[in-house]
Amino acid sequence: MAAYIDIYKNSKYCGYTDISQIDEYLSEYEQNAAELLKELDWDEVVLYAIYSYSEDNSFISADFMQLRLSYSRYLELASKISDRCRLFFKSNMFM
Repeated sequence: MAAYIDIYKNSKYCGYTDISQIDEYLSEYEQNAAELLKELDWDEVVLYAIYSYSEDNSFISADFMQLRLSYSRYLELASKISDRCRLFFKSNMFM
């Protein structure tokens, strides 16, 4: 696993960071997404992170965001994104 990974915010490159810092970013964006749940309709989600991995499953990048979208749009995005990516989202649908 690489010691440094590329960081994006809202899909804009922000440089790279030590992999140990990623948990802090994820926690911050997950908390912000949880706050947005109060504003969501039942059929919406907040996408707050996308992790990308190389062919050998090394962690290569993380993109952090607060993207509000319909669940159907989320499913469409998830079906088109690389299978080497992991999506993180929050939703009221399954509560």
